Amino acid sequence: MVEEIINRKRETIGKLKERRSIKDAIVAAKASGKRPVITEVKRRGLKAGENEVVIEAEEAASKMKEGGACALSVLTDEAFSGSLDDLRTVKVNVDLPVLRKDFIFDTFQVYESYACGASAILLIARFLTVARLKELAKKAASLGIESLIEIDRESKDKILDADLTEISSSALIGINNRDLDTFEVTLETFEAIAPAVKQKIPDDVPLVALSGINNPEDARRMFDAGADALLVGTSVMNAADIAQKVKELVDS
Repeated sequence: MVEEIINRKRETIGKLKERRSIKDAIVAAKASGKRPVITEVKRRGLKAGENEVVIEAEEAASKMKEGGACALSVLTDEAFSGSLDDLRTVKVNVDLPVLRKDFIFDTFQVYESYACGASAILLIARFLTVARLKELAKKAASLGIESLIEIDRESKDKILDADLTEISSSALIGINNRDLDTFEVTLETFEAIAPAVKQKIPDDVPLVALSGINNPEDARRMFDAGADALLVGTSVMNAADIAQKVKELVDS
């Protein structure tokens, strides 16, 4: 009995310690002729009227993998009805890179993310100084964790003016189509910002379109505008058939 417990614990810890690269997953998806799509386990949004999606994190993530997602994002903040338990569960049971999506601003949260198995963390540029963002990204990299740096119209200039060379090997840049003040979403945000970002960031930093991708037409529009990958949450989680919805975004 005790030996079984110890063996189970060893297996779980081994899976939590393993890191998988989202950057490598994006490259692999492209090489196989698929669109790189990171799908998100997101129980609810912050916008008024958005109802909570009732589905187990492991089940949702498994269906996303079945549909062809190259990586997974897990919302862990309580405001979205998320938790670190969701992150651990997804990491242990679904063998894809996993991004922890949360409001991360303290080094403790980087260690916390590592302990829960995150392959990457989200760093929202709007809420961090460049110095702090780099500090967190470096700490994450030292633990084998990548950083998805999220920018929007409000924060793009401070990132475009920053030298990201020292963290580029473990960084991705995401452009959020959602206005964080009004929660309104427009794909024109990515189209407006992407050209300038592409010129400024190192070649080895993928550009990810975040929010507002609802169908294959939206996906094509973002890739035509310069996206290397998509991060899709609400439209996948709300789909009657999650696996089929992801497949449409990946293959069409």
